[in-house]
Amino acid sequence: MTTARHPDAPGSGRNRNWSNAILLVFALMGVGFGSWLGRLPAVRDHLGASTFEMSLIGLTLAVGSVIGLILSGRTVAILGPARSLAVCIVAQALAMTCASILFWVHLPVAGAICLAVYGFTFATGDVAMNVSGASVERALRRSRMPLFHAGYSFGSVGAMGMGALAESLRIPVPLHLGVIFVALVAGILLALRFVPNADPQTADTEVHPSVHTGPITLPATESTAESVAGTTAGNASGNASGPVAGASAASSARDYSPWRDPRILIIGLIAMSMGLAEGTAADWLPLALADGRDFANSTATLILGVFFVSMTLSRIAGTWVLPAFGRVAVLRWGALFVVAGVAITILIPASWAAVAGAVLWGVGCAYGFPVGISAASDNPQTAIRGVATVSAIAYTSFLLGPMLIGLLGEKFGLLPAFWPLAGFAVLTIVFAGSAREPDATAAQRR
Repeated sequence: MTTARHPDAPGSGRNRNWSNAILLVFALMGVGFGSWLGRLPAVRDHLGASTFEMSLIGLTLAVGSVIGLILSGRTVAILGPARSLAVCIVAQALAMTCASILFWVHLPVAGAICLAVYGFTFATGDVAMNVSGASVERALRRSRMPLFHAGYSFGSVGAMGMGALAESLRIPVPLHLGVIFVALVAGILLALRFVPNADPQTADTEVHPSVHTGPITLPATESTAESVAGTTAGNASGNASGPVAGASAASSARDYSPWRDPRILIIGLIAMSMGLAEGTAADWLPLALADGRDFANSTATLILGVFFVSMTLSRIAGTWVLPAFGRVAVLRWGALFVVAGVAITILIPASWAAVAGAVLWGVGCAYGFPVGISAASDNPQTAIRGVATVSAIAYTSFLLGPMLIGLLGEKFGLLPAFWPLAGFAVLTIVFAGSAREPDATAAQRR
């Protein structure tokens, strides 16, 4: 005799379809951003722009992204994750296509404004897909965030490969990006048919749509996260009535400010530290090896490829690694790998050492951001603002990190400029306990 599986059970087909759809969304979002990165040299050559002028164009995208991250908590709370993604991918397609056309007809200022709009909608969509990814993790009761971020990495690397092919075929940038983003809109909108617009666990305690990531007055007696968790536990054990407990949890969630939650801020620091290691390698590792070790450009680029492959494979393995060892151990060992990889890269002037350092470096920083997102969304009632806040903190590493490393590299050389990455990794080792799974934390308190 067989029993029918409840549609919302962890292993149900509905949840599996949701997980697969979010994985596809991550991959396609990676394709979109990677397509732009892959055609940057063509845009520079077509405009005849200097390095400084291209940095200003990149700065407009970064500014748009930061504004999007700041407002993403409010936006995603009002629209819901799935609807936010639908709006954002359509806006991204329009903004990026218009930007590429304007650059191509030599209107760089107007193109940069469109690029800022793209950055705003990309950042908002990034938070929305991470919120939905964290929700499906809870529904499945299994780690999926590293796999989702591996999908993003695959998408972005594949897109840069397609960009190289488009470059060799002399396909104009507006045509290339226009076709790519039309396909992305179609693919993501189809995938969103399987993505709920609200976390089923928060359906009875809906967060007020005016919530945002800015400061809100906190209760004076105890942290909201503990209050909400305690209310939920009390309801489950019969110590509180359902409607009253639900109203109390919703009220606590409305009063909650992630910017005043030490745990969220520490998780943001962890995600930022590992994000800095990831972003610095992507931006500076080939140049550092070419200048500091006299490697050929092709060899230095291949070693960067080793870094990306190591990081992506580690994220795929996260589906098994995280349940086996837990967040804290994975973060601490990852940080140790980053320290070892950075030290080997800086200190040992040999090709094999550069490869070994890239492997350790890539494996080490693979889990920081996805684990940070999962930890920020442990409480379903405050997940949107927690994810938005951690993302905002973490993305400062991608925006400011390359510039700071560049300034240090100008004074001390690029290889020695990597030493601060080891220092940030040590902070991750010290504070990794803040990302502990809720069940493990509760068990420790007992």
